[in-house]
Amino acid sequence: MGIIVVYMKNKKAKTKAFGKTLNLITLLVAISKCLAEKISIEKSINPENAEKFIIECISEGMKTITSKE
Repeated sequence: MGIIVVYMKNKKAKTKAFGKTLNLITLLVAISKCLAEKISIEKSINPENAEKFIIECISEGMKTITSKE
């Protein structure tokens, strides 16, 4: 089992993750799939393009996040 808590503070997202890495990845995939379905409906695009859009957003977002190390 995994738990991911995400909240906004001062216009920045803060996260806390608890659980095994594989379980957390499974949660993230499920969240991404749900978002892709929602985007597909809202923007009237096919689900595959919505999934590609989510992947691009994650990739670009990762470049802007600084490491805590």
